[in-house]
Amino acid sequence: MTPLAELETPALLLDRRRLLRNAERMEARARALGVALRPHLKTCKSADVARLLPAAGAYGITVSTTREAEYFAAQGWRDQLYAVAAAPHRLPRLAALARDGVRVRLAADSAEAVRWIGDAAQREGVVFEVMLEVDSGEHRSGLLPRDPVLVALARRLADRRDTRFAGVYTHAGHSYGAGGIAAIRAIAEDERRAVVDARERLEAAGLTVPIVSVGSTPTATHATALAGVTELRAGVYVFMDAFQAAIGSCTLDDVATTVLATVIGHQRAHGRALIDAGGLALSKDRSTRSLGGTRDCGYGLVLDEAGSTLLEGLVVAEVYQEHGVLESRPGASLDFARLPLGSRVRIVPNHSCMTCSAFDAYQVVDGDRCVAVWPRIHEWSRT
Repeated sequence: MTPLAELETPALLLDRRRLLRNAERMEARARALGVALRPHLKTCKSADVARLLPAAGAYGITVSTTREAEYFAAQGWRDQLYAVAAAPHRLPRLAALARDGVRVRLAADSAEAVRWIGDAAQREGVVFEVMLEVDSGEHRSGLLPRDPVLVALARRLADRRDTRFAGVYTHAGHSYGAGGIAAIRAIAEDERRAVVDARERLEAAGLTVPIVSVGSTPTATHATALAGVTELRAGVYVFMDAFQAAIGSCTLDDVATTVLATVIGHQRAHGRALIDAGGLALSKDRSTRSLGGTRDCGYGLVLDEAGSTLLEGLVVAEVYQEHGVLESRPGASLDFARLPLGSRVRIVPNHSCMTCSAFDAYQVVDGDRCVAVWPRIHEWSRT
């Protein structure tokens, strides 16, 4: 029970009540849409957080690094989707998990990836389950739903003794750049249609498609229907952030993670104040810049120390390695009397996934006190 005033800064604060509220909201969304929820734990990277997500225990989880897969398997999560194509050198470690009874479904979107997964399975004496990724509009990775290669790869996986075809999945990451809720809903339907089209083509070719998986926090929040889909994946919903608030996935009152920082300098001639949270604490993610206008929150929005009041018009406008620069938006002026040297503020991160990655633990808060410390991982290899 440590008072916030005694915490070293910068500190990563986690509001447990908001986390629970966010978790229940997404659980309810999945129930209403008639699909299972497979939380993506790349955001939290913490077993303590994952234990508060009912679907993670009842159904399964999504991971994006081999270290996450190993860490969460050791903590008891034995049903996983590894939603990134695994580099060949990581496959022996994933095979070790499979031999230990962990169900880790791998991802592929090319003949080369399918080949090296099959070769590794043969060498390691395991059977790998493999999902094929479908491109639903982001164009980062994945096969187009009507690409003939999709059926050929699924058949190759199904015909081998050391691989199994586990289904199709997609991620509508381009929903983050949508112009509003109506646009996000349209992308959600495109996302759904892409994997359902892929499933229908595969089934027409005589293949069984056990899992049809979609997911991003914006589309999960705003999708109106998921007919033909079996599971929903999302990750940032557990914490939310300034970007999600800006695009309508939540309100600022839903953001569960903030960075506690101390005011360490005034530059009155330039209308700026300095805090001890810079790029290494807040990240240099500027994703809200693409939204423009008042939705651009710089490197973060600024709350008072209690986290209850938004300091209107104030943003983290610039970051150096260990310095953050607070400035007022155009047309306003910074109130130095409200930010005396040594005072503390909370920064609502632009992108919580990136900000949290700078810290090795969450300071779990209830009111004005830290009530627990929850470790998190962020490395790619065993330590």
